[in-house]
Amino acid sequence: MKNGIHAQEKVSKKIEKTYALTNTGELHLENKYGNVIINGWDKKTIQVTIDIQVVKKKKEAAEELLQRIKPQINTTEDFISITSIIEEKNTSMISKFFNKELFNNVNPFDFDKGNIQIDYTIHLPSNAEINLINKFGDIIISEWVGKLKVNAQHGDMWINKDLNNANIEMKFGKLKTKSITYGNIRFKNGEIDIKESKDLKITSSGTIIKIEHVKSLEIHSSKDQVAVNKIGNLQGELMFSSMYLNDVYENINLTMEVADFWISKIQKSNTAVVINQESSELNINISGLAIDFSASLEQGLLRIPKSFTNITTDMIDKRKRIRDISATYGNSSSPGKFHITGKKGVIVLTE
Repeated sequence: MKNGIHAQEKVSKKIEKTYALTNTGELHLENKYGNVIINGWDKKTIQVTIDIQVVKKKKEAAEELLQRIKPQINTTEDFISITSIIEEKNTSMISKFFNKELFNNVNPFDFDKGNIQIDYTIHLPSNAEINLINKFGDIIISEWVGKLKVNAQHGDMWINKDLNNANIEMKFGKLKTKSITYGNIRFKNGEIDIKESKDLKITSSGTIIKIEHVKSLEIHSSKDQVAVNKIGNLQGELMFSSMYLNDVYENINLTMEVADFWISKIQKSNTAVVINQESSELNINISGLAIDFSASLEQGLLRIPKSFTNITTDMIDKRKRIRDISATYGNSSSPGKFHITGKKGVIVLTE
């Protein structure tokens, strides 16, 4: 094979802009096919650097496409909006390349990730608000602690500073962050790694979730693998998911279907646990608790320690194996409540 048969021509350009912006200001950014790096600083300005590169077989074609990439920047008082835009060929009409019509009207190879790279490096006040959309690229946020809203696809995101408020929607990527005080995360097909949160809501599917410590978690999970080292209150639903809790110190209210659920330790002796399950497997260590236990079950298997007392079973329907069970565990003048309802499944309580 002759040398150069796969040679590619690279052309590039750089855009640098600086605008006034304060800590009460706001940035909106829409990008595709590139990385976004955001750094907070203590200046009352925003500095935007855009590095654009196009790769094609012919230099003329690469330069022609490069000229059509024209990021649009609009500013008003304490607000800046940036959108990566590509002009259509042979027309003065401007089309955002997120637009479906654009893909129908132009050569799709013009928008191959291998052909275009649009990277942003932004410095802005550390408390300014950010609303960011990025596809086919990574996001890195450092030394910034403002209010964050992100929609990202086909890329990873790293948040290297503790945030007070974050609203994140991601597909096909990884999220790694330190502390999010108040977080709302919607995630599909990826990985989440969070060190700490006070109040967190996660709606996810096909995702591996790791949380070191969360005080309050609301989760709506489908086909996920969830591991939490330390958790306070937990509520939500698990559908075809597995969840492992190492240390629980408050209460639980869950609905689950075809799920696996483990708890290694519950710290709160008079905890309140309410679980409604179907065809799921539960393995919960209740050592050290003082609870009034009750269950309403259809079929399935229930195993409890021999140290349970005052055990009663009321068979509601023998053929369907519908039964109500009650028992007492531990000694306390104010015991907790432990109630499980459901159909089929395996429920194992251990000491």
